[in-house]
Amino acid sequence: MKSRRTLRVAIAGIAAAAMLFSFSAFSAPIAESAKATITRAGNENNGKNAEVDIYLTRHGKTWLNETGRMQGWSDSPLTESGVLDAEHLGRGLAKADVKFKSAYSADMLRHFQTISLALGELGYKDEAVRDERLREVSFGKFEGATQAEVLTAVKPYLTGGDPKAFLAAIVKANGTSALPAETYQQVGARATAALNDIAAAQAKKGGGNVLVVSSGITIMAVLDTLGADTSSLTAGIENAAVSKLVYKNGTWTVVSMNDKSYVEAGAE
Repeated sequence: MKSRRTLRVAIAGIAAAAMLFSFSAFSAPIAESAKATITRAGNENNGKNAEVDIYLTRHGKTWLNETGRMQGWSDSPLTESGVLDAEHLGRGLAKADVKFKSAYSADMLRHFQTISLALGELGYKDEAVRDERLREVSFGKFEGATQAEVLTAVKPYLTGGDPKAFLAAIVKANGTSALPAETYQQVGARATAALNDIAAAQAKKGGGNVLVVSSGITIMAVLDTLGADTSSLTAGIENAAVSKLVYKNGTWTVVSMNDKSYVEAGAE
């Protein structure tokens, strides 16, 4: 499988926001895997001081990705290519002799399909635990809308071209809708809290590898919350890409981001 690459671009104004958004909500080619190592404090009372390696992975491509529509708390099944990526992910991890002690996913179909297919290739016998805190950001009344519709609606509220500014504009454009829209900080906080709980629980069991499947903006928000330099990820997180996080003694280290090597190895 060919590695997909894009040029690193400057982010400014609505044009850049559209590019960032098009990957975060949908599927598009992105830059090759970036690497970073940083640390941030997690839970303090984590029981045993065993190391926990989190393989934080985006779900495979979905029907709503394919049709260019907003997919936050909305859901749709994997496309054929999404299924293949999930299977290739599992095969690639197996080739690398990565064995998992536990597995978690967001609570929606696309996440559970992805992790179940990957774990099937790994011979993992248990079912992944679903945690709603790992789901994608909520886009409020814009759920299911097209990218063009959303860009038109949020343009008057945009103050920059980064994900934080874009989601803040969506919150403002969402107005008094009964359907909640989340900020970048909110999704980062809830997903990081979930990972803290997952890692602390696994540390008490002696540590080991944990597979976690979430969504693109959520993963970006987690990486930023943990202090990683995500400036190279100008187009977001690719479908089925892995970001490896290490948790030890209540501290997080981000080892890699947006790594497609397992999927590529599994496709060979």
